[in-house]
Amino acid sequence: MSQVLYGERSWNPLARTVELTEDRLHRGGNSTPLSELNLGAMADAFQRGCWLGGGGAERPLERLADGAGAVPVTRITGTTTPVKVRQAAEFARALGELAVRRCGGPDQVAALAARARAEGVPLWIARRFAPGPVGPVAVAVERRLVRVDVWGPHAPVVRIRAPHGFRGDSAEPSKGLRLTVGDVTAELSLRKKLRKSKSFVEVRLPERHWALRRENAVSSWLLRDERRVALLTRPPRRPVPEPGTVLLPLALVQYEGADPLDAVMAHAFAVAFGLGDTTGSARFRAERRPVDGGEPIAADEGWDRPWFSNLGKSRDDNESGDGDGWGTDGGDSGGDGGGGDGGGD
Repeated sequence: MSQVLYGERSWNPLARTVELTEDRLHRGGNSTPLSELNLGAMADAFQRGCWLGGGGAERPLERLADGAGAVPVTRITGTTTPVKVRQAAEFARALGELAVRRCGGPDQVAALAARARAEGVPLWIARRFAPGPVGPVAVAVERRLVRVDVWGPHAPVVRIRAPHGFRGDSAEPSKGLRLTVGDVTAELSLRKKLRKSKSFVEVRLPERHWALRRENAVSSWLLRDERRVALLTRPPRRPVPEPGTVLLPLALVQYEGADPLDAVMAHAFAVAFGLGDTTGSARFRAERRPVDGGEPIAADEGWDRPWFSNLGKSRDDNESGDGDGWGTDGGDSGGDGGGGDGGGD
């Protein structure tokens, strides 16, 4: 039997007590294996004297209550759930110390944090990986904060941000999105037309030009300089999960060549924009935000509130819709699969 690191007792059999063991977190009738928690992100914050909350917000450990309170717990999907416990500071200490041990100790946690800084993606944001022509392509998306990071071997990183917020109904071609390739800002245009075959997304650099155009109801072609380089197909609406899989699958990318930047750009298009009948749209919720010049992060008041990434197959991860930006996460309530109409003509 696993050692209990934090436990609560109650005379009431219906009470939602919390128990943390070496391999699971029990909350009332729910039991979560530690393999589903983002131990690295929580360990890094804990090691720096903070506790990680929703959307990457952090608070100093000393602000945690000695008595009852809510302690955010972050899943590998990027979702954060506030757990109500009777001894908040004690629970956070037990979970933080366990997270550091399970990650291999303080030096390994520091190495994880250093790698995340080099990637330019916080540890709490989920990474998914897809095979590429010269090695694996990493995909990180946080839809609520409107940020996408895609990178792979022998190619500059492709990032998407919305410095002033995303507005799908804006007359501006980019709808508020900014796409960079390495250190170069590209010209981005989204057009959603009534005639589906006329809808497109374009990215222009001084020497290259990519365009996403509809192929059929669920697929779109990515062209570079008018030549097909990848066929992008959205995942099935009800994918059959592999055993032990927590994260939703990425869109299928079928390469037509071996260019490393084409592969990274294909996955950036596939995770950020609608495919098939919804080509020309972006899979983000419309929102505005104040400009502070930094990377997007949740406000402090969101620290102890639920934060849904919609990237997991569990109910714990999904606020609404089909997840990963398909359907109601930025789209209509019917789950049209494209994250809204993206504005346009």
